[in-house]
This record gives sequence, structure tokens and C-alpha cells, in this order.
Amino acid sequence: MSKQSTFQIQQAAYAWLDAIEASDGEVSDDAQTQLEIILGDAQAKATALFYARQRCRSMQAEAKELAAIATVQKAKWKGHEMRILGLLRNLLEAKQATGEKPQIAGHWGAAHLRKTQTLKIEDEELIGLEWHKEKTTTSIDTVAIKAALKAGQDVEGCKMVEQVSATIRSK
Repeated sequence: MSKQSTFQIQQAAYAWLDAIEASDGEVSDDAQTQLEIILGDAQAKATALFYARQRCRSMQAEAKELAAIATVQKAKWKGHEMRILGLLRNLLEAKQATGEKPQIAGHWGAAHLRKTQTLKIEDEELIGLEWHKEKTTTSIDTVAIKAALKAGQDVEGCKMVEQVSATIRSK
């Protein structure tokens, strides 16, 4: 059994079929041996692909678990960060109240008080229409188009296409 790419195995199978077709469908002992080699290569490739697929699924499951852990840790650190920011703000306000400049600097960074303005909407119903904006989105209704085509209706720019796909089941 040689190590071949999937493309090479496929080409060997096509060549084998062409040879059988040229010999009026007769399968000689040599042709049977070639077929067994091709099938062996295909089986080895399929086994490798199934292993890779299972490994990929395992890695995806592990990534999902790590993402869940990261979400929990992020929430914990967010809580710590909010408490630290609250303490820093209290310290800066205390410095300002005593007449000192509300600023702290260190090798870790710097903190200071600043004033910002933000919009607070108290009652949306009181806001005039000139302050509203309209959003419009459109998308193609593929379900309706499929139903129309199946019913024999002609939909310009669309056609039903038959496809063949492989179904793979893994344990």
C-alpha cells in the first residue's frame, strides 16, 4: 500500500474503470489486484480522515470547555476590576476633596478623574419623529422561491439544482 493523495487515488480509480470499460467489462486477475490496491489505499485514506475528523471534534469540544471556563473567569475578573475601579475612584475623590490633584500614577499605569457627558433618554414617547431614524433590511426568501420552483413557476435568476453529497457518521 503506497501513500497517495486522495486525488491520486481517485485518478487511479478512474483509470481502472476506463481500462475495464476498454476491455468490454472483463476483469482480469491483474485488474482485480489493481482494484484491491486502489481500495486498500482508499480505505487507508478514509481511516486517516476519520481519525482527523474525530481529533477535530475532540479539539472543538475542548475549545468549548475552555471558552466556558474563560467566560467564568472573565466574569470574576470583571467583578474584581469593578471593585478596584470603585476604590480608585473613591481615593481620587478623597484626594480632590482635600485639595490635592485627583491623580494617581505608578509603574502599573495612571488614574485620574474626568468629567464626561452622556445622553439619558427619560421617555422615548416624548421624543419627536424628527429625532427618529428608520432601519430597513431585505433578504431573499429562499423558502418561497423553492416552493414556487417546485410548483412549476419560473423565477428569474433561480433554478433548482440537484446535488450529491456524502453523509459521514462517526461514533
